[in-house]
Amino acid sequence: MAKYAPNTQLAWQRLQRGWSREELVAQIKQSMAACFEAESGLTAETVRRWESGDRWPEPRFRKHLVLLFGLPASELGLLTADELALHPLPLSPSPLASGSPERMVESIVREVVMALFEGKRGRSLLDTSLVSLVRHGVGEPSGLPALRGAASVQLDPRSVDAYSEITAAHRQLYWRSTPQELVASVAAHAQLGQDLLDSRVGRDHTTRRLAAAVAESALLTARLAFFDLQRLPLAAQAFEVAEKAAALAEDHALAAAVAAHQAFVPGFAGDGAQADAHLDAATAHLRYTTSPQLKSWLYCVQAELLARTGRASDSLSRIRLAEDALASDGQDPVWLDFYNSARLDGFAGNALLLGGQHDQAAIRLEAAISGLADAESKQRSVLLFDLAAARAATDAEHALAAVHGACDALNTSWYAAALDRVPALRTALTATPYLAELDERVQALAPAAES
Repeated sequence: MAKYAPNTQLAWQRLQRGWSREELVAQIKQSMAACFEAESGLTAETVRRWESGDRWPEPRFRKHLVLLFGLPASELGLLTADELALHPLPLSPSPLASGSPERMVESIVREVVMALFEGKRGRSLLDTSLVSLVRHGVGEPSGLPALRGAASVQLDPRSVDAYSEITAAHRQLYWRSTPQELVASVAAHAQLGQDLLDSRVGRDHTTRRLAAAVAESALLTARLAFFDLQRLPLAAQAFEVAEKAAALAEDHALAAAVAAHQAFVPGFAGDGAQADAHLDAATAHLRYTTSPQLKSWLYCVQAELLARTGRASDSLSRIRLAEDALASDGQDPVWLDFYNSARLDGFAGNALLLGGQHDQAAIRLEAAISGLADAESKQRSVLLFDLAAARAATDAEHALAAVHGACDALNTSWYAAALDRVPALRTALTATPYLAELDERVQALAPAAES
């Protein structure tokens, strides 16, 4: 006997679209892949059991069924009696009747997923890239119709302008969006750009402009994937797209930034030789740029990775070079919004901390924290963890206050890279009465990581 009533609503909607159970499984798996969710063990037999009442659809599948059919869960037989009872008003026929921004986002996402299944890859990627803009009330680029046409016909300067405007909007949204909500839009935008580049022949001015925007978008995808979310496979793919696009753009500043960011991956894993190879590539490109900020930032990256790979004695000399470079003249690229004098203080504090100079480290770290903008919660969490480690031996209560500040910042803006600081901090707090409190706060961060 079936455990539940047969779900004739779900079966009817499947049949209305002419899908077999195997085809519905394929649609669900594509929807999950588009949302960067892990592969499932879903089979046609599972769908049969849903429809016969032998099994209830798991929550992770229910949301994709809603997206696929464009209907609320109540009209697909996906809500239990207890769940239906939670609705205080009569259920409306469609959740998309409202014109609120949230409903607009839901509508766009549904259209994107359906377009993917209909083979409209370019259109669906573009719409996915716009989801985060809609969510935050950012206006669409004036050249958007041209870009929609470029996804299926041809590329012209107006479509490149529109693509670049979306890239710039994503850059700004990085500072006021959660990484979980932004990464899909940015990744889709980078993939759309890669598809457009693949359809081009030659390196004319329009193609190089597009390639520069694609490189920036792919680099932002890699940063979100690696630093914010620790999704290493996505980061690796995005770095590859960014590297190729920067080369096609013939943009040495972007190429240097991509190579230096790539160095963090082996550097954080303790592979100094591989990190050095990426840094050497970045330095080679740097010779053709005049950006004081980029030069200073690259020296800081070298300093951090030298210290992380057991070469702390060489690290501080790079900090001095970074200070000199930041004081020099030149023009900085508009996309370099992740580095300034406060970030230099942060790199210096970390280098001093890893070199065992805790008092000097605390001074630079406190200067860095005071120089951060309000929107820079992600970096604040890193700096506060470093400050806690620097103060642990001499002022454990001050260190604990910094821990609480770091965890509060992570609850506001999740940044997975900040947790890399915790093991060293635990060691520093071992001899204090506050180790258990550190562990408790860090363990409580798990919901923030998933939100």
